[in-house]
Amino acid sequence: MPNTALWCLRLSVALQCFAAARIAWVAGSAVNGWLFMRAGLPEGVGSVTDQIAAIILLLVSASALFRPERILFLLGAAWMLAIALATFFNPGTTSDSLALCSHAVRIAAPLCLAIALPNHQAKLFGTITPSPTALWILLVGTAATFTAHGVEALQHYGRFVDLLIGSGQLLGLTLSQSSAESILTGIGLHDLLLVILLFSRRWRGIAGWMAIWGFATALSRMTTMGGDSWHQTAVRVANGGAPLTIFLAWSQLRPSTSQSRRP
Repeated sequence: MPNTALWCLRLSVALQCFAAARIAWVAGSAVNGWLFMRAGLPEGVGSVTDQIAAIILLLVSASALFRPERILFLLGAAWMLAIALATFFNPGTTSDSLALCSHAVRIAAPLCLAIALPNHQAKLFGTITPSPTALWILLVGTAATFTAHGVEALQHYGRFVDLLIGSGQLLGLTLSQSSAESILTGIGLHDLLLVILLFSRRWRGIAGWMAIWGFATALSRMTTMGGDSWHQTAVRVANGGAPLTIFLAWSQLRPSTSQSRRP
C-alpha cells in the first residue's frame, strides 16, 4: 500500500479509536449496556470493561500515529466488532439489525492497517508494496457500511431523518418530515449505486466521491448536535477515511497495472 494511503488509514484509525475511547470512558459503550442488560452482570463490571477498553484504545490511537504495532490494531478491530455485536444483540436500547454492516468499516480500518503494516518499522517511511488482502478488507468494509446506510435511508431511519432536518436548519433550510424522507429515498439509492459502481467498475472517482460523502455524513452529527458531539463524528471518520485510502491506493498503483487486478 502506498505510503500516503497508509498514512490516511493511520490517521483515520487514530482518530476513530481516540473517539471510541472517549465514548467508553465518559458515556459508556454498547458493550457496557450488553453486559448489564443482557448478561446480567453488575454495572461495575461494564464500567471496568469500558475503562480498560478506553486505555487500550488510547494506546491504539497513539500507536497509529507514532509507532504502529500490529497486535494493538487487532485489539482495536476486536473492540469495534464487540461494539457492533453488542449493538445488534441489545434490544430495547441500541438494537440495530444492520449494526454489523453499518459498523463494518470501523472494524475493517484497524484490521486492514494490521495486515498492511510492513514487518520492519523502517519500511514505514518508504513505498510499501500494495496488499491485495488489506485493500479487499477495506473495500468490503466500505461497501458493507454504505449498503447498510443506503438500506436505512430507504427505510427512512428515524435518526437519519433527525440528522437531515437538523443539518438543514444549520443551512437555513426548513425541512418537513415528509421532505426529509423523500430526500432520504434519493440518498439511499445513491449509496447503493455507489457500492455497485465501486465493485463493478473500480473507478478511483467513485472511491473519491464516497470519501467526500462519508466525511459529510459523519460531520452531520456535529451540524445537528453541536460541537460537543465531536466524538460522534470522529468515531465515524473511517466512513470517509476508508474510501479515501482506497482512492489513494488505486491512484498510486502503476499505470501498467490493469484495472482488473485491483482488489
